[in-house]
Amino acid sequence: MPNSTPSKSGLFIGLMSGTSVDGVDAALVRIDGQSILLEHTYTYELPENLTGELHRLSVSETYQVDRIGQLHRILGDLFAEASLELIKDYGITASDVQAIGSHGQTIRHRPDAAGLAPAFTWQIGDAHTIAQKTRITTIADFRGRDLAASGQAAPLAPLFHKAMLGAEQSGAVLNIGGLANATISEKGVIKHGFDTGPGNTLIDTWCRLHLGCPFDTGGDWARSGIIQPALLSHWLCDTYFAKTPPKSTGREHFNHDWLVANTASLERYRPQDIAATLTELTAVSCAQSIIQNSTAPSNIYVCGGGSHNTYLMERIEAHSGAYQVATTRELGIDPDWVEAAAFAWLAYARINDQRFDLHSITGSKGEVPLGIIYPV
Repeated sequence: MPNSTPSKSGLFIGLMSGTSVDGVDAALVRIDGQSILLEHTYTYELPENLTGELHRLSVSETYQVDRIGQLHRILGDLFAEASLELIKDYGITASDVQAIGSHGQTIRHRPDAAGLAPAFTWQIGDAHTIAQKTRITTIADFRGRDLAASGQAAPLAPLFHKAMLGAEQSGAVLNIGGLANATISEKGVIKHGFDTGPGNTLIDTWCRLHLGCPFDTGGDWARSGIIQPALLSHWLCDTYFAKTPPKSTGREHFNHDWLVANTASLERYRPQDIAATLTELTAVSCAQSIIQNSTAPSNIYVCGGGSHNTYLMERIEAHSGAYQVATTRELGIDPDWVEAAAFAWLAYARINDQRFDLHSITGSKGEVPLGIIYPV
């Protein structure tokens, strides 16, 4: 709930670099108390060697602290450059933008404390650098306060999904990035918001390994394979799928090591059959989690890279029963830009001192502000 009536409106920039780590999505969004309008977008592609290093960092247990610090500054520079290119491309100046909301690049997400180890989440991409280079007030570190309030610190996108759906509409928004998360809203009230499990990450990893491609275009390779029911059932026995919301996960859990550990003799299967079964895993886990946590059938609006995987979309629809599957384009936001736009909206909320009760999403306690303000 807001702590005060929002007063600062206008243009905001949202920056998002997801689990694919192939580029920085920059969205220019015009926001006021009544409307959200995506004005312009820009993708700043990351160098291939940097993408590879960030992938390794997200699963490594031995990375040097010095290098992490360097990457923090390097990404700050790149996020700033993405913002400046967006502004230049649209033909405005920095003074026309109220604030930048930067998610940063997640390198570790450990929301569940184990033993004496406290939970933590870690995003890099120096906000001081962004504010200094762009001369625009920057908001970052959106997840830390929720974690401190005993929450999972993820997902945060449901707050924006609710804003997209509006005050009275019911439905589910399913974001399929590297991981997948779902928001279930009933007549303007968020009932649940949680990570459903793997989105594209396992499929993409398998494609890189066997095809040398970053992803399965349209799901054509998976479509050529045969789903392996026994293997699918075994994968669905992972304890994460049985957890009830609030819950969140990351590439620390669902990665190639998980696939190897949970698949006896991978070489027994044709690669395309594994691709088909991984796609089915995403489809089943997404659809079932929405159905199990909803009270009545409604629309499922899909966004993220997974919305372009035709085969995956078909399989989600096949498992969704009475639920109608579409994309967020029907809500007025291009499915490729929902995540970046979400952080523009979160910047708008923070600059206007809105605070949120996320107990139904992350499990946190009380109303908290999201994000730290880095002024010019």
